[in-house]
Amino acid sequence: MTETVPFYSTAIPLAFFVWGPVLVVLLFWAVGVWSNRQGVPRMLESDWDGYSVADVEKLFTLYGEDKRARYRNRVLPADVACAFTYAIVGALIVAGLSLRGQPWWVAALCGGGWLIGGLCDVAENFAVARLLDRYPQVDGGNVAFASTMTRLKLVLFALGVVGALAAAYLVFKPLAG
Repeated sequence: MTETVPFYSTAIPLAFFVWGPVLVVLLFWAVGVWSNRQGVPRMLESDWDGYSVADVEKLFTLYGEDKRARYRNRVLPADVACAFTYAIVGALIVAGLSLRGQPWWVAALCGGGWLIGGLCDVAENFAVARLLDRYPQVDGGNVAFASTMTRLKLVLFALGVVGALAAAYLVFKPLAG
């Protein structure tokens, strides 16, 4: 007897599991290019080891008034848009895998990295914006919160990439059989 491919809901199309992650990677790259075109290297947002009050003061002093303004008004909004996008893609991966019969915990492992990481990225960006708004007074609590969110975001984004690859494998596996 010939087995047929199971029928799945088309609420989240199969192509999403390829083009959703491609969109995330392209936006991540585009925000980096945008930041470089603004002359504002994103030093804080890519620091795996975290950062301190002294690091923030040194960087913001080095940026000067013009670069701080471009960072606050041009780079951070683009980064927030990218963060919301990959959080939404993560949520859609969770929903798409669940609709295709995967256990909830498998779906959460595949899409949760980007979902939670995107929310941490948004929180980090708001904390950095607050630091920029209050500069030259740099509050240690805000720096600690932003640094923690940065570290979480970086780890969860990397896990989200692995999860997106696993999700693509899981949704295309029945078609290969």
